[in-house]
Amino acid sequence: MQIYEIVEKFDIPRRLWEESIERHDVIRDEFDGICFYRVTKKVGILERGSIVTQEGIVFDFPRIARILHLENGICKAYTKPFYIEEKVDGYNVRVASIQGRVLVFSRGAYVCPFSTDRILDFLDVKKIFNENPGLVVCGEFAGPDNPYNIEHPPYVKEDVRFFAFDLMYMNKPNNIPVEERYKLFDTYGMPTVRRFGRFSISDVSALRKIVRELDETGCEGMVIKPTHPAEKIMKYVTLGSCLRDINVTAPLMAEVASEFFTHRIIRAAMFIHENISSLKPEVSAQLGEVLLKPVYESVTKAARGEVIAERFLLRFRDERNIQKMIDHLYRCKVKFEVLSKNQKDAYWHVWFARKCYASYEIFQKHLDGSSHVD
Repeated sequence: MQIYEIVEKFDIPRRLWEESIERHDVIRDEFDGICFYRVTKKVGILERGSIVTQEGIVFDFPRIARILHLENGICKAYTKPFYIEEKVDGYNVRVASIQGRVLVFSRGAYVCPFSTDRILDFLDVKKIFNENPGLVVCGEFAGPDNPYNIEHPPYVKEDVRFFAFDLMYMNKPNNIPVEERYKLFDTYGMPTVRRFGRFSISDVSALRKIVRELDETGCEGMVIKPTHPAEKIMKYVTLGSCLRDINVTAPLMAEVASEFFTHRIIRAAMFIHENISSLKPEVSAQLGEVLLKPVYESVTKAARGEVIAERFLLRFRDERNIQKMIDHLYRCKVKFEVLSKNQKDAYWHVWFARKCYASYEIFQKHLDGSSHVD
């Protein structure tokens, strides 16, 4: 089927599609000879992150609204029962079979060569997609050895794991209902995020207990999945998650929007107010440390002439995917270098260093005595 025929089914006329390509709101892409289009800016009903192929459309994974007060947020959002799942700290992907090839797409609709290489470790892709044509598996790659996210769940000690959390079908913008989704997860033995069960708005005390457990064990938070189609998915994160976010991002504070930090400080204050009731001195001290210490260390490195760098290890099944990942990082304008590459058992181990030149240059100017207006 031609691309024009695909998009016209969703009320996007040929002329609008061609104009969107000219404006780069839609970009033609390719991976291993499979062509597709990445939507970079909304076109008709297609949101940013949607993928258009000759077999159909993989819709974007929607952004999830956040609540900062657990009890009031749940009471305002839900009238019907809902399910609680763990929010896993990793990076969001969609897994789909396109022209017989299983590809893993990022939120921005790029094919991630690393994730595409490794998904075979976690899903029986042949059985899943042969028996469920058009299925799209939505999930999270998480662990210390990944190319995108420094933070990871405390129970993933090395490498990465995949956690499915939603399912949808190609050409359909909505996720499969929760109960149906769980049956498919279990039928095919898909690894999933932790599922805590079904609750209602009268179960706030039980939900607070789950939140405390998640916070005490170093987990990110929870996602609330409604049973009623008119109600929306919500997320709620722990105090520890806010502090860890600040800590890992603070080294690059000179180039990160200030809203990143203020939003997390507000979330932390809201969590403390609802779940702890008082601001303890050790929490205040911890916030000061996660904010100031990484910035001081970045300034010290810049004073020594050291570029701020983040090291990460990736394990590949297929050596050919290493170069594809290198090309992908260049395309995404990530400044990096490959430190080493060697084969260990069934995997190729590749060490990368991501170079943070912008922060280095900003701190160098300050250290050199340059003035600026703020």
